[in-house]
Amino acid sequence: MRGNLYGSPRVYARDDVIGGFTRRAGGFTLVELTIVVAIMLILASVGLSNYLFSLKKSHDAVRKSDLATISKALQAFANDFGGYPDSDLSGRLVACDYNNTGLVACSWGQPFSAYKGGKAQTYLGKMPADPDSSRSYFYEADLTEGTFNLYAALENTSDQYITSGLTTVCGTGYTCNYQVTESGVK
Repeated sequence: MRGNLYGSPRVYARDDVIGGFTRRAGGFTLVELTIVVAIMLILASVGLSNYLFSLKKSHDAVRKSDLATISKALQAFANDFGGYPDSDLSGRLVACDYNNTGLVACSWGQPFSAYKGGKAQTYLGKMPADPDSSRSYFYEADLTEGTFNLYAALENTSDQYITSGLTTVCGTGYTCNYQVTESGVK
């Protein structure tokens, strides 16, 4: 072997014959690369499915927390007004009064405030809205019984708090499957 400028010998790749096939030392075969890519794809698909499942669970945790927050605000409203607010046909609370002209339906994502005795009371700075814009929360009041129900459509259908048999609609194409009552999760 001849040396380079620094006096060290040059190293040349050599050909090896393995099982009748010629293989160039220092490189990867197509089979080896295919196996590595296949393993990477399997790991990526497992990781992606775990990520998507975690995302569903986190959305559901937000939904449960939102309904608990709304429930507490409704309790405060009931303390001030002597009862829970009415609901409209689209599942909104008829409890907002932004300029002392009377109660109107609150929109999800807007403030929940009303006037009591000429003074504005804010129960929530912003009514929580479902993390998925195609879904919505649903509020239903029974003023004769003095009760309310809040509904959401959970994404994780194996959640332990899923309520089966509900017919309330929580957004376009979603049937509610989680319910909170004035006394807690039902």
